[in-house]
Amino acid sequence: MTTDKHDQPDAAPPVVDRATFDAALADQVAREKEVTRHGDRVSAARRRLPMVEVEDYTFAGPDGPVTLVDLFGDDYQLVVQNVMFDPSWDAGCPSCTWAVDNLPANMGRLSDEAIAFAMISQAPIEKLEAWRAERGWDHRWVSSYDTSYHDDWGWTQQDETGQEGQRPGYSYYLLRDGKPYLTYATTARGTEAILPVAHIMDRTAYGRQQDWEDSPPGWPQYPTYG
Repeated sequence: MTTDKHDQPDAAPPVVDRATFDAALADQVAREKEVTRHGDRVSAARRRLPMVEVEDYTFAGPDGPVTLVDLFGDDYQLVVQNVMFDPSWDAGCPSCTWAVDNLPANMGRLSDEAIAFAMISQAPIEKLEAWRAERGWDHRWVSSYDTSYHDDWGWTQQDETGQEGQRPGYSYYLLRDGKPYLTYATTARGTEAILPVAHIMDRTAYGRQQDWEDSPPGWPQYPTYG
């Protein structure tokens, strides 16, 4: 198997005539419409979730203290990307870094919808700023290092051996009467919903080329976190 994704693999889909292709594509579109309709039902249920009040934590920002309410700015909805960055690390998690790189080029489109965006990590603000500079990011990024935020909401957890581990994910908040409320949160593969590159890859002939995928024999596959 090739070790470079830019080396085209030998395996490829079978070549058929136009009518056969159109029929196969129509079957696939029908399956995808089922997924879309199910997604609509799931989204409808999400909009009916209750919410829970969250402490107005005071985080460390590059210019001083920043509260959770401050992160809303002039908006009343807030999406927080919980970026894995352990205090002992000198660089952000590779998969979280990839996810940040997936964010829209024009984040102002979110503000047009009264949605603010910010990132929170557990590492000290100095480490976050160094990694931000290396990556060229301009997103608002604060540190929860001196707070209990990560522990309170499960973004840092202990395994059965007592070892602490970071979790990636997104928290969705609503500001109501000056108080922040958590309305939804997702982690693990739930984060894929806002990763456009992953969805683009899904629709190519070879998919994401990751080792967990169910692909035909000979399809290129690489370690998911390699």
